[in-house]
Amino acid sequence: FMGAEYCAVCTQPAKQRCGGCHVIYYCSRDHQRLDWKGHRNRCKPFKIADNKVLGRHLIATRDLKVGEVILKEMPLIAGPSQITPPVCLGCYKLLNEQSARSCQDCGWPVCSEECARSQAHRPECDITKFKKGSKVSVRNFLQDHPMYQSVTVLRYLYQRNSNPMLWDKLQTLESHCEQRKKLPKYEEDRVTVAQFVRRFFNCQDFTEEEILRICGILQVNGHEVPVTEPGHVAVYEEASILEHSCRPNCAKSFTSEGGLVVHTLEPVLKGQHLSISYTDTLWGTANRRHHLNETKFFWCRCPRCADPTEFETFFSGVRCFDKLCEGYLLPESPLLEENDFANSKWRCSRCSVSEPAHRILMVLERVGMALNSMEKGDPRACERFIAQYSSELHANHYYLTDVKLALAQLYGQDSQIGLPGVADHDLTQKIGLCRQMLTLINSLVPAEHRVRGVLMFELHASVAEFARRASNMGRLDPMALRDSLLESKRLLTEASFLLSHEPEVLPEGKIAIQAKKNLAELNSLLQNIHASIGDNPI
Repeated sequence: FMGAEYCAVCTQPAKQRCGGCHVIYYCSRDHQRLDWKGHRNRCKPFKIADNKVLGRHLIATRDLKVGEVILKEMPLIAGPSQITPPVCLGCYKLLNEQSARSCQDCGWPVCSEECARSQAHRPECDITKFKKGSKVSVRNFLQDHPMYQSVTVLRYLYQRNSNPMLWDKLQTLESHCEQRKKLPKYEEDRVTVAQFVRRFFNCQDFTEEEILRICGILQVNGHEVPVTEPGHVAVYEEASILEHSCRPNCAKSFTSEGGLVVHTLEPVLKGQHLSISYTDTLWGTANRRHHLNETKFFWCRCPRCADPTEFETFFSGVRCFDKLCEGYLLPESPLLEENDFANSKWRCSRCSVSEPAHRILMVLERVGMALNSMEKGDPRACERFIAQYSSELHANHYYLTDVKLALAQLYGQDSQIGLPGVADHDLTQKIGLCRQMLTLINSLVPAEHRVRGVLMFELHASVAEFARRASNMGRLDPMALRDSLLESKRLLTEASFLLSHEPEVLPEGKIAIQAKKNLAELNSLLQNIHASIGDNPI
């Protein structure tokens, strides 16, 4: 009877459907509560599908609204990044000679006795103690430590005997070994990880190929978890099945404990695929595809990558070399693989002239070098960069967008009193930049919720400050002031919503907390204004 219009508990006719999965029916709330313990782990608004192109992926089993949490899970396995200086193997805190202490059982660095006894540290501790038979010694804390390349692999290997069910789950994940064999890193991992683990830690019961497959599973499915400093890597069971898109319909957030939360950022219809991004969505197409091939071992062919205009944003557009033309050069064949792409043509959106890719790449290399050498914390340096290169790049180009996003937040940071200390011109610039960037990101990648949330928070404060100044100078009557503050409130409410899943340990989480405080103050101010003009609160 499961899924039919019969109660999952008593099999009697039922009309009430589970609000989570919309699959199971109940005849009463009592029977729904009775079944919840068993149904909870199956109550998800998606199903797993499979095909030859995507492999396993998730499909919505019902219509999903913006902001719905579709998935919450703790990691199957977590550990330090493969390339990292020494960190505590209990909490991932960066260590130095003063803060580090050696675990009494294995010698690995930790920050406290509590971390030395933590379950997180137990795998490499037991392997070092019982298989290697002697303690390790870490003395250099100033640079990346080669021994740390093996820690997360050791934690994975440990599960085969200590937790066979977890081992089996991890073994179902994709490793892309055949693709990885073509890359230099595969042989690097053979020497620095596989051979090292077998010899140094005496893990002879695993072959080199088995360890290399585990390296692949960790690299392909690992998520960088930013809630520690530095970030660490974690693998999640169901999140590993989410497919990639450069314009995803879902976003991921992390809890303070390293859990993963996946939520929708645009409406999703029943039957649609659920996706997140595996790369930085604010990179250009060529850079995103290169990164995905290097780290996830596939060439992306999503709708955004296939569209030279990137949804009419011209995010990779370079000004036509004909000075009389106002068009922008875009790649004719954006889905070509790297070597072919470098030898391809770019075509102007207006005059249709074509140019060899190497001419465009020379421009981008020159601008990219200027970007890397500029002081991004200096508002005037950002302004000069934008002024200098706006004649060569589209206003939405990813290089200009990078600087504009930084500049939008910089205005007001160097003032001891915040926005009230910002010059009128800079405040106007800040408002304009925030609006421009929000328009761009809403079109290009609405699932970029952290950037959107921060921009809306910055814009809310700027709109309110602009209204305060105008009101003090008599340029705004009470009704116009009310309207400006209502816009500020709308922006603040949206910012709070977008950042609601961000943990307090991250800057965006701190902004979310501040947004709630600001909202209370703004509501109080609006009530006073409504009272003064005899208006009903909106």
